Amino acid sequence: MRIKPGGPTQTQQAQKATSTSKAGAARFAGMVDKAGSSTDQQSRGKSAMMEALATLAADLEAGKATKEEASRRFVGLVIEERFGEQKGKGAKTMEDVVGEMVENDPQFVARLQSQLKRLSKS
Repeated sequence: MRIKPGGPTQTQQAQKATSTSKAGAARFAGMVDKAGSSTDQQSRGKSAMMEALATLAADLEAGKATKEEASRRFVGLVIEERFGEQKGKGAKTMEDVVGEMVENDPQFVARLQSQLKRLSKS
């Protein structure tokens, strides 16, 4: 292979590639900082849900909430997480109806209590 005089050297090519990749990385970092990612937003939502569940578990463990109250609060948390904060008569009615269904299922109440106890110990 013949080397043409005056062409870029390997060192110059490597420097150009490095500067291009640094510029691309800086642009990418700027985009992430501005917008964030949907997974970040989801993880923040999940961590808020886990904090609320931990509080519920602590209240149940301390005797501040009964199994039935814990079930209703759990239903409220799930509805809020799934549909956002809902206000109005319809939202309250839906929460009450689902809460009653959950309270009337002794197996669900027992499993929920078991999981909340496990959560409060960790």
